[in-house]
Amino acid sequence: MKVALVGNQNSGKTTLFNLLTGTNQKIGNWPGVTIERKIGKIKNLGYDLVDLPGIYSLSPYTVEEEVSRKFVLEEKPDLIINIIDATSIERSLYLTTQLMELNIKVVIALNMADRLEAKGIHIDAEKLSKEIKTDVVIISALKGTGIDELRDKIKSNINKKIVSKEIFKSDIENEILQVENILNVNRFIAIKILENDKMYQNYQTGQVRNSRNRLEETYKMDIEEIIANARYEYISKIKNKVISIRTKNSSLSDKLDKIFLNRLLAFPIFIILMFLVYYLSVGVVGSYTVDAVSSIIEDIGEGVRTFLAALGASNWSTSLVVDGIIAGTGAVLGFVPQLIILFFCISILETTGYMSRVTFLLDKLFKKFGLSGETLVPFIVGLRMQCSRDNVNKNNKG
Repeated sequence: MKVALVGNQNSGKTTLFNLLTGTNQKIGNWPGVTIERKIGKIKNLGYDLVDLPGIYSLSPYTVEEEVSRKFVLEEKPDLIINIIDATSIERSLYLTTQLMELNIKVVIALNMADRLEAKGIHIDAEKLSKEIKTDVVIISALKGTGIDELRDKIKSNINKKIVSKEIFKSDIENEILQVENILNVNRFIAIKILENDKMYQNYQTGQVRNSRNRLEETYKMDIEEIIANARYEYISKIKNKVISIRTKNSSLSDKLDKIFLNRLLAFPIFIILMFLVYYLSVGVVGSYTVDAVSSIIEDIGEGVRTFLAALGASNWSTSLVVDGIIAGTGAVLGFVPQLIILFFCISILETTGYMSRVTFLLDKLFKKFGLSGETLVPFIVGLRMQCSRDNVNKNNKG
């Protein structure tokens, strides 16, 4: 029996994998990519457990998502354990809605639910189970609780019948069902065909295009956006049914979240914070460090020039060493203090949890360009490098 472990990044997936398998693990890389592949045997059951890369959806925008989707579609595991971060249930359930469409049995491991008690939040696991029509087990991978119950659910679900669930509005469901029947494919593939997924271009018949056009004309938006919005609408309804909040005094963190993650204020605040980060690393510190490093390199260069002249070195060799090697090294070293300040600022934002929240907020926007919200940090660093190069060029011209 083959079981796949799927979940978002930082959901406790690795900890759960270690609890279920113990030391009986094999570690390598997935074929063709340098992403760690872990396989182990579930203790007391003997089933193979495959730890898939941490992902947010089965849409192939990243290498990790490509690996995970290829595995579940081609390897066809007998069961999927979907580990969900209970503190971010709305984000986590997006992936769950896709997994439930694969015609594969799914067990939900609701992790870190104990953290919600301190916030006065309660998740009704039994009600959630009825809503999504699969078993839900509350666990704490960190504390090791609920693991025996999860192991029992894995064993009992291996032979259970798969129950499908329609989650979209009737007009969307009708088009999905039509694609399923016409092309004789499962629900997940039918939705991907409808979304014009590049992996299923051979299935793009006139009837499929007509279905897509009807929905896009009705909702006045792109088909991928229609499906994504419909998923979040379904998730929002579930969230309202299964989560109850006890009245309590809001913590400072809750109050800050209401400001920094506000629907209207989130992006302006992000722009302001990024401006401050750039201003500190490139402006305040950057201008000083570039000048300081340039001054030191110039002094070293002049000293070497004088030394080489005393030795009787030719003009071209002196220029190669001083204007080429030393000046070039100095230009690179000018970036180093700025990078240190930049990564220090980003690490502060990451430690507070702000960057992960912004990544989620920007994920939808970035996907319009074929990217993931996870590309935010490389984007920031790349932009900073360009700013630094511009500063160096200005100084050189001066």
